[in-house]
Amino acid sequence: MKGNGVWMLIAGLAVGFVVGRELTRQGGGHEGGGSAGSAGTETAKPAGAAAGKAGEVGPIAADWLTEDALGVKDSMGGLTPAQRYAVLRFYNETPCDCGCPHGSFAKCKKEDPGCPRAPKVLDEAIALAKQGKSYSEIAATTKKPSGGGGGGGAAPPPQSDTAKVDLPATSPVKGPKDAKVTIVLFSDFQCPFCSRVVPTVKEIEEKFGKEVRIAWRDQPLPFHNHAMEAAEAARAAHAQGKFWPMHDKLFANQQKLERADLDGYAKELGLDMARFAADIDGHKYKALIEADSKAGTSFGASGTPTLFVNGRKIVGAQPFSAFEPVIKEEIKHADELLAKGTPPAQLYGKILETLKSAPPPAPTAAGAPEAARHVDVPVGDAPTKGPKNAPVTVVIYSDFQCPFCSRVEPTLTALEKEYAGKIRFAWKNQPLPFHPNAGPAAEAAMAAHAQGKFWEMHDKLFANQQALDRAHYEQYAQELGLNMGKFKADLDGGVYKAKIKADSEEGTKLGANGTPTFFINGTELVGAQPLDAFKKAVDAELAKKK
Repeated sequence: MKGNGVWMLIAGLAVGFVVGRELTRQGGGHEGGGSAGSAGTETAKPAGAAAGKAGEVGPIAADWLTEDALGVKDSMGGLTPAQRYAVLRFYNETPCDCGCPHGSFAKCKKEDPGCPRAPKVLDEAIALAKQGKSYSEIAATTKKPSGGGGGGGAAPPPQSDTAKVDLPATSPVKGPKDAKVTIVLFSDFQCPFCSRVVPTVKEIEEKFGKEVRIAWRDQPLPFHNHAMEAAEAARAAHAQGKFWPMHDKLFANQQKLERADLDGYAKELGLDMARFAADIDGHKYKALIEADSKAGTSFGASGTPTLFVNGRKIVGAQPFSAFEPVIKEEIKHADELLAKGTPPAQLYGKILETLKSAPPPAPTAAGAPEAARHVDVPVGDAPTKGPKNAPVTVVIYSDFQCPFCSRVEPTLTALEKEYAGKIRFAWKNQPLPFHPNAGPAAEAAMAAHAQGKFWEMHDKLFANQQALDRAHYEQYAQELGLNMGKFKADLDGGVYKAKIKADSEEGTKLGANGTPTFFINGTELVGAQPLDAFKKAVDAELAKKK
């Protein structure tokens, strides 16, 4: 049902999570809060709004967006006054967590017609209102999110792994050099989930003061077209002693990262504009930024934001409650090292040396992870590989343009080799609406499937993820020896659009609200997980067959 996606959004807000993936669960990027919208935007609150009993009609706040402004007059036309109130209150008060900075679902629906979340949420709210549900019932009928890779689902929980993350002399840092806790942040100025972790980091600074220092390392994601130049602008500002003021301006104006905008922020900060322009135009800091990004990947920061608290990895824009126990444990650990004679100036290095003995991060306020969901997933006529009678079937909901889907492919290849003869893979298309090339790429793959070459085309699309356009699809088809007349006719006629749409809707109904999502004999596994996570799930299924 469409409702699964809605409840995943609302629950994420209720526990304060901000995330992830641009998605993955443990290996990907993820891209909140309470009643306030993202990026510091507050959502509307009606004066004297009540809890919202069924049939209750409250005041329609003056700053709410109503059906006319939202362009949904027809779909809301049959609602009673009480139902209309419930829908509008919910839609205007609840922050959208598609990864946008607009604030409420209503504002996102109006300001971003391409939002993949807001329209679905509105449809579900209307349906629930027609069932007699009040505002509070619509908001309360929630389900804990299962996350979602590149789809912008909920953030994954803090990770238990660690990394000896060095701190280059070029890294922007704030806080004392001998702080007991060093938090290294790998981030991207265009990533919406990175913007949402900013208030949490500020809260950490306020709470722990001189006990903590914050270090920035760049990791601009390749599919964020302004991320690299924004990072260059921040580094150019850093050269003039204004990194953190520029950092704040970039995140506060995340939808305005054009060159003219960057120049405007530099002027507001009183920078030497000639030097600033020369640094950006000459790409003076590009190599440094790329080195940061490469280092982040080597440390396991495969998505943004990823933070290392004295080397202990926490993925996603987690709430303060996820960081607090970890920081307190690290302060205690630092005190022990200092008591044993570790010089304060050498503290961080010593902590990294002792990482293996450090305790794992404490669970978040949401508690221990829930058991994996089990769902009956039909294979149907999906492209498959592996024996039909294999004891384990892995159904994959994926997107050819999703970077996290690409990242998990080597893991799946390794899994296929290790369990040869025991495992079958089935592909389901779930092109995300904000990936413009994902739908056409899926059509090309299905057109190749019609000629017995799905997996070969699948491999070419993922191997050439930055070259997804019609000319390249035809090139790949020729390289695979396909009948070009049929291939072109299938694409021109949109032969597989309905099938792809059906796959995507089926995935949403089953709870696959982000990509990649896997169902291993029906047991859900979300995101570009490491090989061990897949092996554990496969071994569990094989054990059941004995």
